Amino acid sequence: MIEIKGSEGAVGYAVGKVVILKEQKYTAEIRTVKNPEEELKRLEKARDDYRRELEEVWEETKINAGADSAAILQAYKEMVNDEIFFQRPIRRVREERINIELALEEEKKSVAAVFMSMDDPYMKERGTDIENVCNTLIKKMKGIESPAEKIEKIKESFILVAEDLTPIDTVRLDKRYLKGFVTERGGRTSHTVILAKTLGIPAVVGVSGITQRTRDGETICIDGAGGRVILNPEDEILKQYEKERQKTEKRRELLERLKNERAVTIDGRRIDICVNSGDMESVRGLDMESCDGVGLFRTEFLYMAQDDYPTEEFQYEVYKELARKAGGKEVIIRTLDIGGDKQADYMKLPREQNPFLGYRAIRISLDRTEIFKTQLRAILRASAYGKVSIMFPMIVNLEELRRAKTFVEECKWELDKQDIPYDTEIRVGIMVETPAAVLLSDKLAEEADFFSIGTNDLIQYITATDRMNEHTQYLYKSCNLSVLRAVRMVAENAHRAGIPVGICGEAASDERMTYIWLGLGIDELSMVPSQASHIKYIVKHISQKEAEKTVQKVFEMDAADEVEQYLKERMADYEEIL
Repeated sequence: MIEIKGSEGAVGYAVGKVVILKEQKYTAEIRTVKNPEEELKRLEKARDDYRRELEEVWEETKINAGADSAAILQAYKEMVNDEIFFQRPIRRVREERINIELALEEEKKSVAAVFMSMDDPYMKERGTDIENVCNTLIKKMKGIESPAEKIEKIKESFILVAEDLTPIDTVRLDKRYLKGFVTERGGRTSHTVILAKTLGIPAVVGVSGITQRTRDGETICIDGAGGRVILNPEDEILKQYEKERQKTEKRRELLERLKNERAVTIDGRRIDICVNSGDMESVRGLDMESCDGVGLFRTEFLYMAQDDYPTEEFQYEVYKELARKAGGKEVIIRTLDIGGDKQADYMKLPREQNPFLGYRAIRISLDRTEIFKTQLRAILRASAYGKVSIMFPMIVNLEELRRAKTFVEECKWELDKQDIPYDTEIRVGIMVETPAAVLLSDKLAEEADFFSIGTNDLIQYITATDRMNEHTQYLYKSCNLSVLRAVRMVAENAHRAGIPVGICGEAASDERMTYIWLGLGIDELSMVPSQASHIKYIVKHISQKEAEKTVQKVFEMDAADEVEQYLKERMADYEEIL
């Protein structure tokens, strides 16, 4: 028996037989080309093929894992479409008459080296993303099949051992037979690990030399949470891991049975469990019977998928189909939240030193008013076909909210003049995701119909922490007491004004935090569909009174670590499932 430590990957236990995937190497040898344009056609064909492949997997990922996970593949799509990156290798082919594989290989090494030299682990991983895209294109041009294509014929359970996997490989592998994977490369912040967690695939990464230390058919055990790999385990260890694996399977079966049930505490308090979505393709794949509505529809993905601003008619058709699909359940459509880490080239947004504190979200909408009104008219028209609500992102003062609402009224007036129907009682709410909105929440609650707390940004802004920076991850915590005080203030002010408050960030699906959200009186939690049953299970085994006592105890504590430990203990009863 051999135990090997790697990096923490995706949580979960797996036991199975090894299938080794040895990457087929290639050499980008230099050769002279007679016709540079014919050579460049090979590149364009590879790019077109990769674009189609990414598009298919992107849509599948949005349905199965949510918009946040699909955004990873969106980043790959943007790399493939980045004409600036390809300018230099294309120019070299034309001027030096060298083959495109060599030109692309050398450009890849040059650009990736810049990222790899950075101290920030997240930025290092972006260098890996560039390598993945270029390697895929070169292999396509050389006729080398992808890892997923190589093992798609396997029809029995296995654990994959490989040097590395790209995010697209991870998504495409058949989850019926893939029980887990181990890779030599990768870290906790890699896109592959993020996807594996969302898809529920146990994984351990960063296990140096694992492909040389294993053989096909060997038995292997992996513990994603502990970053442990055990080769040829002894019977006792094998039984232990098999027991943990069976728990995981029972958990899946139980959660599947809960899918269409409502989230009601044991003493009768109901909390709505809604889903986040990013575009119409993901909505079409949703089972609306298993949720209470769409708590956040991110419209920026409609803009990012276009080459120009989406028209009113295009948006109207998307929002109308969304409203119809919801079958009378509420759909909260967030107006354009672009900027920061989300860009659309045609919008020509300025380059900023700190884009998360700059020209983004409602600031763009209130500046480019025709774009804003085009979107508002489309949403209003769609509201005639279902229960649709409007939500403004990044509001920091009353002036912004009042001005945004004025544009809603202008659009209503315009539609009235044209005798175009809409919901005259449509609700208008805001995202609370800045300290400014928290401190003004009593005033904002008087003019908003609902609040939705965006914890992803709120935690980041309150703790002055980049959530993608590994050096500051210890500060980015849902149970940071400053964040919890902020949520309490927002909830109290919302309820005092008689409006509901929801949470739509990643913290909504954090099982440990369910006690807290119930205890603070949160009315709605919105999350990726894959997490909904987990939260329903916990809610159905908690009393409201118990949750309130938990919150009272938490606010007597002094540190986030103390809160985390306490919540972990409170969750002990659910360890068999969660």
